[in-house]
Amino acid sequence: MPSPTVLFYSPAPASFGPKLLQICAIQGLKLRAVENASLGRPLSTLVQGLPPAEPPAGGSPLPEPLLVFCHLSEGQLDRVLQALRRAQVRCLKAVLTPTNAGWSLEELYHELCKERSQLGGAHPSNG
Repeated sequence: MPSPTVLFYSPAPASFGPKLLQICAIQGLKLRAVENASLGRPLSTLVQGLPPAEPPAGGSPLPEPLLVFCHLSEGQLDRVLQALRRAQVRCLKAVLTPTNAGWSLEELYHELCKERSQLGGAHPSNG
């Protein structure tokens, strides 16, 4: 089975970055940072840490941080979410699924924004 991994994207250094690194280390999770240039690559490729087959095109930064939990057991996911709540880490979060594994981080972000809008949540630029 693949290693439990957290993909982490932030358009700028996140104030919670060191805390996130500590939480992942304590939980035995790999933390893999995603750069702007890799925003168009499939999640399944990002989680494997494979280099791009061709030089990545520079992507436009997403407006907010995003975490994607990959290959975590239900217990691991519960524990890491609880630790993130205690540490007051607030950002979009998703779980890697067979449905979204072929999506890019950009596509996932836009889907999460649609869901948040449907649930009545505010976008960071809207308050």
